[in-house]
Amino acid sequence: MDFMYYGDILIVDLEAGTTEEVEIDEAWRAGPVLPAALELFRRHAQDNPLLLGSGILTGTTAPASCLGFVLGASQITGGPAVAPLDMFAGAEMKLSGFSMVLIKGNSPDPVYLWLHDGVADLVDASPITGKDTWRTCDAIREEMGEQLIQVVSIGPAGEAKSDLASFSINYWGSGDNAALGALMGAKNLKAVALRGLGMIDAEDPEEFYNRTMDLLRGSPSKKGFDWVSRGPEDEGIDAWLKPLAHRHRSCFACPCACNTFVKYNEDPAVMGSDGVQEPGLMVTNPAAALWLRQGGWGAEGACRAMEAMTRAGIDAVRGAREMSTGPLEDPTEIAAAVEALTGSAGAAWPRGEGAGSGIFGPRTPPQGSEDRWLEVNRAAYVLGICPLFLVTSGVELSELLELCLPAAGVEVDAGGIKEMFDRARA
Repeated sequence: MDFMYYGDILIVDLEAGTTEEVEIDEAWRAGPVLPAALELFRRHAQDNPLLLGSGILTGTTAPASCLGFVLGASQITGGPAVAPLDMFAGAEMKLSGFSMVLIKGNSPDPVYLWLHDGVADLVDASPITGKDTWRTCDAIREEMGEQLIQVVSIGPAGEAKSDLASFSINYWGSGDNAALGALMGAKNLKAVALRGLGMIDAEDPEEFYNRTMDLLRGSPSKKGFDWVSRGPEDEGIDAWLKPLAHRHRSCFACPCACNTFVKYNEDPAVMGSDGVQEPGLMVTNPAAALWLRQGGWGAEGACRAMEAMTRAGIDAVRGAREMSTGPLEDPTEIAAAVEALTGSAGAAWPRGEGAGSGIFGPRTPPQGSEDRWLEVNRAAYVLGICPLFLVTSGVELSELLELCLPAAGVEVDAGGIKEMFDRARA
């Protein structure tokens, strides 16, 4: 099925202010999705491209099929870097009608890209320039009249092209630790908004559905962050957050609800709205929380610090690492400390430095070897399956790879995926 596997590629020329959907068959020499994006990145290097896409299984009934990607040159390393497009944005990327989007050049004026049902529009972003990521998300959803739009945006840090800049997914930050938010700022691209109402059809719908339901039934159902970590210094994060915890939420199609919404501006037990406009924060990155907890921060102060970083469009992991040695409680002091961040700390899981995993950045969490984490990430981005799910669920990678045949009519194996990435970088 072309839509699930290949599809056309949208080329967005920000300098010219144009969009064009093209068929680039030779881009798939390296393989599907991310390997093809790496080859396109290399081919269009002179245009400093930013690419967005999804995996073969993204947005389907496969467990944890939430993963898309953002690819671009990191101003920190100078080389290509990949950041996850997860929560519900990866699935919405697939449903928007585009298998991949290549954004080249820089816009003379601030814009955002609006992808919806196979239509691409460049929209004037001057009214939202300077706004934080929360207000940006609200403004785009209000302008388009749809609260389910997934908004990938930058805040003031991205607009300033800070090394700490990170794009956010809606309100809750992202796994961008390579300053791809700064690349968006350099392009004068305030946001990419995603919405699609299409259907994703499998090559063999009955076989695909039955297999994915069997996998879901055999997958663990867990809540919180402790289950993704191993080692004595990683224990207790859920207990630390528990007094503030309101609910847990999973990403698209994932049986494990690791994201934890905490309330500190109202009673966490309050289920409905009681007039508090912004009751708290969705904690989505355990590494940021662990850096602050290990630095002696209380849960409420740490959550307020993560909120301030998220709103500014700052990578919470690197920001938390830099702030970890000076625990604060007063909201005004916390806001000032976030504003004073310099970007000197690198992103890492708070258990030693560890080597990087190439384009995938630092290894997090610290489970298995570096080679294993690299292998898992390669497979995760081709499949569109959360890498944390792959390393912690107990589901065999081979079982997920076998879904590609009934899903898209293609056969994929682990060795083949490594070859795809090798060809893409050759």
